[in-house]
Amino acid sequence: MLELLEPIAIFTHVARAGSFSAAARRLGISKSKVSTQVADLEHKLGVQLIQRTTRSLSLTEAGHLLYEQGEELLRDADQAIASVHNLNDATRGLLKVGISQSFGAMHIIPALPEFMSRHPELELQITLLDHKVDVVSEGLDLLLTMSEQLPLGMVARPLMKSQFMLVASPGYIARHGMLERPEQLVEHNCLVYQGEWHEHSTWQFRKGDDYCEIGVTGNFRVDNAPALKSAAVSGLGIVYLASYLLEGEIEKGTLVPMLRDWQLTHHLPLQAVYPRRKHLAPKVSAFIEFIKEQIGTPPYWDVPYAALYGERK
Repeated sequence: MLELLEPIAIFTHVARAGSFSAAARRLGISKSKVSTQVADLEHKLGVQLIQRTTRSLSLTEAGHLLYEQGEELLRDADQAIASVHNLNDATRGLLKVGISQSFGAMHIIPALPEFMSRHPELELQITLLDHKVDVVSEGLDLLLTMSEQLPLGMVARPLMKSQFMLVASPGYIARHGMLERPEQLVEHNCLVYQGEWHEHSTWQFRKGDDYCEIGVTGNFRVDNAPALKSAAVSGLGIVYLASYLLEGEIEKGTLVPMLRDWQLTHHLPLQAVYPRRKHLAPKVSAFIEFIKEQIGTPPYWDVPYAALYGERK
């Protein structure tokens, strides 16, 4: 039993990294040792775990099963080590966090010096992400995401829900007029978020018992939310935008809210996503609680718009 623990751990890193070379680099050992250990493990178990070609590898059914158990084994080992290191609940070691790119750059990165000053023994590694994330394969302790497609097998803890606004520039409104009902959007140039996994081209509205979904069209699509805001500020069209992106545009007058008495019902929660564990590592808990503290309730960027939100019926 004990003699299998090391090769199982090495195999798990191979499966996670998708190659022998990448696993060897992460483990700090030679590729030949990685290959030998995996071959010995297959021999001792009497099954093929990996199908190899000259360019790629894939897991067999037995390989997938062992990989899942191997990940559990490594997580339990990490948790045991973390528990020993944190007997007095100190926060130390390496914390690897992935964050949705736009939100992270605007609202998380500026707050991190305060977090680091509170936890001087902690090393923080941040990855700003604009793609679908596999928390385990990317070696993350924590993912802060606004994605509507969450990784399977993870714990997802909601931290806040984004408000949305329908906005356009004063110049666009002067040329094309102010909206009175959502149905009029079909007559306007609407700016659409279109990413690799999602296109937000159906906009939802509610006013009392009146609910509608409007399929919008326009001449500008982009996979970056700040770019949508910039296009709207320049007068290109109307955008259905998360309020965390506004950065004072309403106060400055560069963007004007439209359909002020309608609720924009699209849901986009910020969620803390992490692997299932019996006990969450103190460094992860500390980061989540810090982010909740920094954002506040309601989120600090929504405070200036309390009166506007109050108009929605």
